[in-house]
Amino acid sequence: MKTHRFLALLAIAGVVLLAGSARAAVPANAAPSILDADQQTEKFSKTVPLAKGGAFDLSNISGTIVITGGSGDQVVIDAVKRGRSAEELKEVTIEVATTANRVDVRTRYPEGRGIRVWVDYTVTVPKSAAINVKSISGDEKISGLDGEIHVNSISGNVSVASATDVRAVKSVSGDVHVQASKSTAALSVSSVSGNVKLNDVTASEIQVNSVSGDVTCEAITTTRVAVKTVSGGVTFGGSLAKGGRYELASHSGDVTIFASDKIGIEVSASTFSGEVTSDLALKLKAGGDAAPGRGRRMRQSMQGIFGDGSAMLQLTSFSGNIRIVKK
Repeated sequence: MKTHRFLALLAIAGVVLLAGSARAAVPANAAPSILDADQQTEKFSKTVPLAKGGAFDLSNISGTIVITGGSGDQVVIDAVKRGRSAEELKEVTIEVATTANRVDVRTRYPEGRGIRVWVDYTVTVPKSAAINVKSISGDEKISGLDGEIHVNSISGNVSVASATDVRAVKSVSGDVHVQASKSTAALSVSSVSGNVKLNDVTASEIQVNSVSGDVTCEAITTTRVAVKTVSGGVTFGGSLAKGGRYELASHSGDVTIFASDKIGIEVSASTFSGEVTSDLALKLKAGGDAAPGRGRRMRQSMQGIFGDGSAMLQLTSFSGNIRIVKK
């Protein structure tokens, strides 16, 4: 009992530290979330070449970012600066540095000034480009790319769609969504305060972390999954693979996994103050069977095998229910 309380306090302390780090990272000149009704705007456009397989890097302070893969070997950058006055807009600059294999875009604010300006980016890059995007305040939307993708926002929703090599998608305060995408290596997805959803995603390994938010995985194809959330539920509806390992954990939330009776599973499930139920008739390691159906006896822990036990399920929760649901 003391151990569980210590872990809970440690998790809460982690949230406080992360929140403090996020606040420290936001400069005094970061634009607010709501601008004056009589805002001024200024447009920026630039087109630069980028060789096939090159890299695109964008860092922004405040504003939305939309990046789409396109044909050709050019990066097309369109931006709109928004603020209270034309004078403030001129003080915020957009720097574009280029080489044959790299394009770097930076939003620059004057030091020590309370400039209230947003910069919204709409960018088209070659489909094969690798991208690295960082933003302090603003949503990020990435789609249609074949290159390696790393996306990070401190305060904003992040979404990646129709991509073939997603590596990391993260937000401190915002929802994270990855859909119709693949990774050629391990995929890391996380949010400190926000929901995380993966739909139609294929990767060799998937790691998902959330402190305060639900985690939903649908139509996932992988042989190894590790999902952890402190305050939120976990739902996994992906295909289970023979020899695969699936670790789902929530401190304060339900854990639900949908499993087909066509694949054998070995289950290790436990909860401190919830219940463990299974729609599949498991052969319990302690002896006897866990009969399926709503009339089965409730348990706080369960270890058993269904079929050949080829897929390993490790399911844990402190104060939530654990359910194995037949597809």
